[in-house]
Amino acid sequence: MCGKPHMGDARMQTAAVVAVGTELTAGLRVDTNTAEIARKLAPRGFVVLESVLCPDSVDVLAAEFLRLSDAYSLVVVTGGLGPTHDDVTREAAARAFDLPLVSDELHTTASRLAGHLDDSRALEGFFNQSLCLKGAEILAAQTGTASGQVLRVGEGTVVFLPGPPTEMRPMLDAWLQRFPLVRTRPIELGVVGKGESDAQAAASRVLESHTGIIFTVLAYPGDVRLLLLDDGADQSGMESAAAEIADALGKACYTRTGKSLGEELVCALRANGLTVACAESCTGGMVSAAITDVPGASEVFLGGVVTYSNEAKQRILGVDAALLAEHGAVSEQTALSMAEGGRRMFGADIAVSVTGIAGPGGGSVEKPVGLVWMAVSSTWGASASKNLFAKGSRESVRQRATSAALDLLRCEALGMRR
Repeated sequence: MCGKPHMGDARMQTAAVVAVGTELTAGLRVDTNTAEIARKLAPRGFVVLESVLCPDSVDVLAAEFLRLSDAYSLVVVTGGLGPTHDDVTREAAARAFDLPLVSDELHTTASRLAGHLDDSRALEGFFNQSLCLKGAEILAAQTGTASGQVLRVGEGTVVFLPGPPTEMRPMLDAWLQRFPLVRTRPIELGVVGKGESDAQAAASRVLESHTGIIFTVLAYPGDVRLLLLDDGADQSGMESAAAEIADALGKACYTRTGKSLGEELVCALRANGLTVACAESCTGGMVSAAITDVPGASEVFLGGVVTYSNEAKQRILGVDAALLAEHGAVSEQTALSMAEGGRRMFGADIAVSVTGIAGPGGGSVEKPVGLVWMAVSSTWGASASKNLFAKGSRESVRQRATSAALDLLRCEALGMRR
């Protein structure tokens, strides 16, 4: 039943990923597990050829489990293993593979937690988590209460993992340790300040002189990811190609290690002994949040303020009322005053400000929706930049502005402006 190996590599086996949850198929949540699973499977010898979103339906799940287990060497299922009424993955697998559900004597976490519950339905739900497919290997829960299961089906394997990423991730990592690395890990380059097409074109030109590398692009608002996958190039070939792509992109390439903009910024600040502060308006604290998401940010981040109204800009940051009246809140002059006020307020080496029109309303011919001014103030000077993020939703404008502000800080910390 093994699927045909892909990409011309006999070491690779085919795989499929199933993400379970009506909240996913209804568009209420975005599946992030599949991408992470696919990336982690590749270096261990599995290439994901199909991914499926399934609702919390025993009938639908059972049919998909049968179809996929017959087509692929490995099927990884995430979700539906919790204690609530819509967690039906176990029941669906039992029906698909005609196996009874039996009590897992090693599953002690749910039982321990259930000892603190009084509601009979809650007790029933937690004890349901101790049920497993007869003959399945149990993967112990490292976080949360749901254990995973590994089931051999014919010549293939089906792995059931919890849905929450914080529970899925450590369990997947532990299970994958049994498989040797057969490929170099993917290399992920981060690009800011360039569109998807420009970043792709630059990478494609470099890769014309390289073989054994598969290339894909992941685009997010204000942040493009170039993913290089080993298809015979091995580590030296992959690293050489990544270095050439980074050189071609210049300062727009902020990482070759897959780190976030926030992580690279914190590293740059720490390496240069600098501190930072934020003065935000239209981003509403998103820049500060991206920085403080990084462990150890407290070493370099002194604080941030969201001054949404003109009154707040005046009272908190000291922006002059006459300046606001003459130039408006979304202007070069206001952005500079905000940045200087934020740096002064926190005593930081560098401060960034963001002020703009995120939309969908509030724009004009002179100042359209998507116009964002940002400024950086440091001990060696100040400058402002005008950005027009015209295409996209309010969320997209805010995200793109956040990425641009983080990159402005990164360049300042690395001395790229001086």
